Amino acid sequence: MGGRLIYYDFGMMDEFRPEVKRGLVDLIFSVYEGDAKATCDAMESVGILRRGADRVSVEKIARFFLAEFGSTLKSKGKWVNELDKEEQKKQKTSRRAQLGADLLSLSTDLPFKFPPTFTFVFRAFTSLDGIGKGLDSKYDLTRLAQPFLKELVDLRDGSATISLLKGLQKKLGWRPQDLAAVVQSPRKVAQIEDTLRRAEQGDLKLRVRVLESERAFKRIDIVQSTMVNAIMSSMFLNAGIMLSATSTAAAAAAAAGSPSLASRVFVKGLFAAATMFGLNIPINYMKLRKFDRASVELGLVQKA
Repeated sequence: MGGRLIYYDFGMMDEFRPEVKRGLVDLIFSVYEGDAKATCDAMESVGILRRGADRVSVEKIARFFLAEFGSTLKSKGKWVNELDKEEQKKQKTSRRAQLGADLLSLSTDLPFKFPPTFTFVFRAFTSLDGIGKGLDSKYDLTRLAQPFLKELVDLRDGSATISLLKGLQKKLGWRPQDLAAVVQSPRKVAQIEDTLRRAEQGDLKLRVRVLESERAFKRIDIVQSTMVNAIMSSMFLNAGIMLSATSTAAAAAAAAGSPSLASRVFVKGLFAAATMFGLNIPINYMKLRKFDRASVELGLVQKA
């Protein structure tokens, strides 16, 4: 009964700044509330989501997974790791069909980053998960932590009653920011009208992302890079061979025995440049194969 928690190894420890702690708490709350925008705001505040990133695709993916998380909690259904391989495959196929273009845009935009401090957090959870599964094959840290996280959500404001009242305010639209939005609506309508008028006059340029075109341009860019490297490699190789043959013939005609040192150095430089550009050809080819494979896996193109 009871016991004390003792830290006996301080070799790999760190601490969270106050704003990161608040962001993590907000992240937990937003996940249980199913609020995609608040989830992305919290990830941005803790440094996981890069500031200035395109939030459209990120929030769409967040809404999808939060909806799945919420439906699993309400239905008391199985988590993904509890499904058999066939069911997991069906879920992955369904996700690719709905989120393929958005997942590809995330892979190219790289909106997420991994703060070094979180290395210790994931290391601790990985250790706990490994020890738990070693003792019990049915151990699930997520399911075990659920009631404690729910209790944290209920006590967000120091009292479950206050948290409940604030939750009702949010659902009914009685929060201060909701009331302020109602009061400021005429001003916002005027701003929208001004923006539309500027767009009609050509004073405003809209930035529209076409993910399919971005995917095509990305592939074209890799192909063009491969072609440029092949052309440059061939050019330097041919120049090196021609110069080597010419300098050798000139040295033989002059009975010098071998080309001069400067000629040999220059020829080696040409061959080195040809090798450098040539090495980029298989690298770009591997990039192209990886890009095409990702497009097929995400359901953006049909497998040939």
